[in-house]
Amino acid sequence: MKGVDFSNKTVARLLRDVAAAYLLQSENQFKIIAYQNAADTIEHLNREISDIWQNGQLGEVPTLGQSIAGYLDELFRTSHVRHFTEVMGKIPAPVFELIKVPTIGPKTAFKLVNALNLKTSCNILNDVKQAAEKGRIALIETFGEKSQAEILEAISRYQHKASQAERMVLPVAFGLAADYITYLKQLLEVKRADMLGSLRRMLATIGDIDLLVQADDKDSKTIIDHFVKYPKIIKVNNAGGKKASVIIRPNIRVDLRIQNKDDYGSMLQYFTGSKTHNINLRTYALQKGCSLSEYGIKLGANQKSKIKNQNHNSNLKIYEFNTEEKFYNFLDLQYIPPEIREGTNEIELAKKNKLPKLVESTDIKGDLHTHSSYDLKPSHDLGANTFTEMVEKAKELNYDYIGFSEHNPKVSDLTSGEIVEILRKKQIEIEKLGNKAIKIFNGLEVDIQPTGDLAIPTEAINYLDYLIVSIHSSFGMSRGEQTARVMKALSYPKVRILGHPTGRLLNKREGYELDWPVIFRECASRNITIEINAYPMRLDLPDSLVRQGLEYGVKYMIDTDSHGVSDMDNMFYGAAVARRGCCQKSDIMNTLAYEDFRKWVINK
Repeated sequence: MKGVDFSNKTVARLLRDVAAAYLLQSENQFKIIAYQNAADTIEHLNREISDIWQNGQLGEVPTLGQSIAGYLDELFRTSHVRHFTEVMGKIPAPVFELIKVPTIGPKTAFKLVNALNLKTSCNILNDVKQAAEKGRIALIETFGEKSQAEILEAISRYQHKASQAERMVLPVAFGLAADYITYLKQLLEVKRADMLGSLRRMLATIGDIDLLVQADDKDSKTIIDHFVKYPKIIKVNNAGGKKASVIIRPNIRVDLRIQNKDDYGSMLQYFTGSKTHNINLRTYALQKGCSLSEYGIKLGANQKSKIKNQNHNSNLKIYEFNTEEKFYNFLDLQYIPPEIREGTNEIELAKKNKLPKLVESTDIKGDLHTHSSYDLKPSHDLGANTFTEMVEKAKELNYDYIGFSEHNPKVSDLTSGEIVEILRKKQIEIEKLGNKAIKIFNGLEVDIQPTGDLAIPTEAINYLDYLIVSIHSSFGMSRGEQTARVMKALSYPKVRILGHPTGRLLNKREGYELDWPVIFRECASRNITIEINAYPMRLDLPDSLVRQGLEYGVKYMIDTDSHGVSDMDNMFYGAAVARRGCCQKSDIMNTLAYEDFRKWVINK
């Protein structure tokens, strides 16, 4: 596998190409859908599919059937799949490059490639753009001037977007959407507004932003007119009826839908997704004699008779729902929170009324991973604010406690004695604060060296309440080496938290891989928490691993890794990761009240 790109994005692209080839060859529709669903699932995984394969867990990935799993096994073992090569070999190669452009489907791409006699993939987008600019596409049968203009615009937008970051990290997307919603709510006609899709499900990274507004039909034009006057708009794609689409700075697409009160809940459910969840829900509904759409639930003949016997109106064409709760309850399901609508086992649990009560950000009582401006001569960056300023922020957040965990002093610049003295002085400074409203813990984030040793003299640990141990270097070590490295670090006294456990930086750096069952068991046995780091570029541990860890009895700590008081507001996003990982309040250690939490920190 060395040197071969097996990223989730690449594997998802391959499966979509196979689906496109099947479509152009008029293959069975269900086979095409299976490949498309598998591609969607893999693209949104928070672990690399190749790592899941290495752990022998392909069978646990939702929507990945036995056949596709077998082909992926062949891919990871041999770097190619003979069957995929045969299927895709029947289609001109430039087609697969062209369908990467949103709105250009396989059939359109196939027609363009053949009609324009395009033979190579290397400059396919520029070749099609030049053909459009010269008016050649408009001359192709069934295309015309309008289609030519749309193709030219789609390619130009795709090329521009390809030069930008492909997906926004969750906090950035959420902030943009929240600002837009605040702007929309300036109108009294807007009764309610919600985010949709992957943003409402709180995925770690987001593509476009989708919004839904509740309003009376007569007010749609007023709202659309207001929507397209948003100050950050670069371009209006379309606007009319009850829909609009715009591009806002910095080149982000925002789509708006307007729906009346009666079926707002149905529309909200439908466009929140995920695709796999909705497919599973439709399958479940069909078994009950119902069909689902964005407008509500339609009953089959058998169900109509049951409704009639219950003195309900069985002559309705479709049952509308103004809330999602009513929508799910109509199907005899417990309400399923958006964050766990991912097509795993949520419908089965909802049938039995056994969904977990997910943790809320308001359950959090304190933050133990914060970096103040207190100068320890650290190995990494200092925080921007003083102890006092961060304590005041903790008060605003209604916390019971806060922990200061600056980076360890730089061992290459200081002697052991100097480091011990620095930490002794820090302990004195924290004791001087003596804040009664907010209790303060004295911690340290310590580098795990490649050997597994901690970058701190053992005697210095006596001046601390707790340690966060984290990897900040040597990311390229093998899975076995990294696991041994972490295991040794966990054996040190006062280690209470394993920090940002995969080391990933979203859109910048893939995380390193550990033998997670080994790590989970070790943390559970030592009563060490694994961090859910809420820093926007981390959101680490990923939600899929959070969920897996629960099976081993792991407890988690949601921290912000704050380097300033404004960062402390990010706890909300850490809680979102925990919710996607199916965590309840009892799974999160820093939901404990101070006295119970203190007993855990000092390990008594």
